[in-house]
Amino acid sequence: MQDCFLLVDRYHPVKNFLFVKSEAMNDPGKMKKLEEEMARLSLQLQEQAQTIHRLQDELRQLSGTKAQESPVRRTVLPHASLENLIGLRLIHLVGMIVLVIGLSLGVKYAIDANLISEKMRILLAYLASGALLFFSFQLRKAYEGFSAILFSGAMASVYFTTYAAFVYYALLSFPATFVLMVLFTVYTVFEAIRYNRQEIALLGLVGAYGIPFLISPNRGNPQLLFLYMTIINAGILALSVKKTWILMGRLAQAITWIIFIAWLVMQESMQLRGTGLLFMCLFFFLFLLNGASPKLVRKEKLDVAHSYQLLLNNIALSLSALFVFGYSFENATLSVIALFLSLFVAAQAVLFHYWNEEQTRTLLGSYALALFVLFIGFQWKGIVVTLLWLLTAVVLFAIGVKLKSIALRMAAISLMGITLLKLLVLDSLTFSTVQKVIAYLVLGVLLLLVSFFYQKFKERLFGE
Repeated sequence: MQDCFLLVDRYHPVKNFLFVKSEAMNDPGKMKKLEEEMARLSLQLQEQAQTIHRLQDELRQLSGTKAQESPVRRTVLPHASLENLIGLRLIHLVGMIVLVIGLSLGVKYAIDANLISEKMRILLAYLASGALLFFSFQLRKAYEGFSAILFSGAMASVYFTTYAAFVYYALLSFPATFVLMVLFTVYTVFEAIRYNRQEIALLGLVGAYGIPFLISPNRGNPQLLFLYMTIINAGILALSVKKTWILMGRLAQAITWIIFIAWLVMQESMQLRGTGLLFMCLFFFLFLLNGASPKLVRKEKLDVAHSYQLLLNNIALSLSALFVFGYSFENATLSVIALFLSLFVAAQAVLFHYWNEEQTRTLLGSYALALFVLFIGFQWKGIVVTLLWLLTAVVLFAIGVKLKSIALRMAAISLMGITLLKLLVLDSLTFSTVQKVIAYLVLGVLLLLVSFFYQKFKERLFGE
């Protein structure tokens, strides 16, 4: 019996490995064999881990639920990562591009040789799109990712085929083309939700914004265009909140404001002020809700990107207001606009302060301060501007000390620096001697007082 135990113990994997290792310490040949055995076992372990994860994926697809993760850590080799990148992310893009190029060359050859008529060209293009749609439906269950790629290519082809049929060949009327493209957009968004893929929704977004510019024969009806954009943005707001597709909301915000501000720049008639005001407010509040949606809907803190999205929304509102109300660009008009916007942005900063969103509050508060500084510059002239800027800096610094806010104190010091720069570069050319003396004395005293404050309370402020 003891011999049996010794025999089993002899072939125990761990002890056998230690036994061989002890024997190999003085034998280079055995050491090399031991290293080869370790490499072989490591490779087997990697293969087994990959097999386990493959089985987990199959189980997840069959059960529709997330399989429990294995305690075995996934090992991804460098060449495997490269193969993953090429096989799963690059090949289908290259293949789609090559396919489109081939089809385009074939169609061009057929057109140049007069082999097909105009109607046949459009019909063949729709058939090709239909074939891509058919294969995307057939492959959806087994290869959902590849199916989504085929669907995106099909819808892109449908958009531009419809555009060509209307613009180049006049085979479709304007109402029919408009209705078709709206239906294509709605269907694309619907499928994006089913696929749960944001890139498909982005395709629908681009198509939706492109419809009026691709097919509209009349650019003199901005009310209809902006109403159409408002409806799209409301849908995007609902979709981005429901699916947390943040990129869609930001892209819609950028496209909308660029189109709207470009339209305002080209307008000269005061009669369009009402249209501009209405849609300026609608766009702003839609994108305000979009940017603050994580806080409003999911009670999450806003990240840096959301904070800057809200800041850019306010900047776009300011630029729009300049053209809606400040078409003459007189200082009196600009000062009123700057003051109103400053108070409005400051109110938002206070709101985000109560929501404990320090980053968003700081950005909006800084922008409100900049607008207030511009208001002073537009409203007054000469030494009055310099003295009011310094007074604003003093008030900010005092509030920053009271609230122990580094941001407010730094804003006050920055405003003092801007005032000094203005005094050196601009005011020195226009001020009288008395005005220069007053400005330099006041600024110098303020700077010394701020310096004394930091010297006196440096231990409390900096822990030194």
